[in-house]
Amino acid sequence: MQLTNPFRRATTVVLVAVLVLAAAAARADGALCVKSDKAALLAIKSALGNHPELSGWNSTVPCCSWPGISCDTTTGRVTELTVFALNISAPVPAAIANLSALQTVNLAYNRLYGRIPEFLSPRGALPALNFLRLDGNRLSGAIPPTATVYDLSLVGNNLTGPLPATFADAEFGDLDLADNQLTGDASMLFGAKKKMNALRLSRNRFAFDLGRVQLPEGLDILAIDHNMIYGSIPAAAAARKWLAFDVSYNSLCGPIPQGRYTHRFGPKHFVPNKCLCGRPLVPCS
Repeated sequence: MQLTNPFRRATTVVLVAVLVLAAAAARADGALCVKSDKAALLAIKSALGNHPELSGWNSTVPCCSWPGISCDTTTGRVTELTVFALNISAPVPAAIANLSALQTVNLAYNRLYGRIPEFLSPRGALPALNFLRLDGNRLSGAIPPTATVYDLSLVGNNLTGPLPATFADAEFGDLDLADNQLTGDASMLFGAKKKMNALRLSRNRFAFDLGRVQLPEGLDILAIDHNMIYGSIPAAAAARKWLAFDVSYNSLCGPIPQGRYTHRFGPKHFVPNKCLCGRPLVPCS
C-alpha cells in the first residue's frame, strides 16, 4: 500500500491557499478587468477628447484601478463610471452603452451637449443602472422616455418639453430636474404609494394643480419654486418631517398647512404666490 507523504500534502494545501488569496487580492486591487469593458472605456476616453485628467486610463494598467472606475470584485465588470467636473465639451459617448454592468454613471459638471441618449437607461443597454448624474451640462431637447433611473439628476441643463409619460409609473428615489425649461404637467410624479424621498422641480415652467396630488409617504425634500403651479398646498404637508420645502414663485392659494416642520421655513419659502396665508405669512381671514 502506498503511503501519502504528509509534508507533500501540507505543501499542496498551503500552495492552494496562497493561490486563492492571490486571486482574491488581484480582484481587490482591480487586476481583473474584462477586455470588452476596457475597450469601451478607451473608446469613451477618445470620445471625450483624451482629456489630460484621463491619462491614467491606459492599456498598461487594469481598468478597474483607473481613476473614476469601480468594478465588481468577483466578475471584474465595470459598475461605476465617474468623469466629474472636467469641463469636457462633447456629446455623451456612445460607448457607455457597451458597459452593460454599470450601476452608477456620474458625468456631472462638464460641458456635454446634444440630447440625452436613450441607452442611459435600466430599460435597455444598462439594466443595472440606478444612479445617473448629468447635472451642470449643456444637454438639450426632451428627456427620453427611457430615463427612468432610480436616482436621477438632470439639473442645470437646457432640457425642454413635457415629461415623458413613462415617468408616471417609474420608481424614483431622488429626482432633480431643476434649472431647465421643462413644461406641462408634473403631477404624475406624485402619489401616496411612491417611494420618492426628494423631488426638485425648481425654475422650470411646470403648471399643475398641487392641491390634487398625494404626497409620497417618504417625501422629505420638495422644491417646486419658480414654476406656474396653482391650487393649494396639500393638507398632508403638515405632518411631514421636511428637510427642505419651497413652493415660492408660483400661483398657489389658500392656507399653509401648519405643522412642526413646516414652521421651520420662513416667508421666502412661500412668497410670492397668488393668495397663500397663515404662518409664516399673514393670517387667513
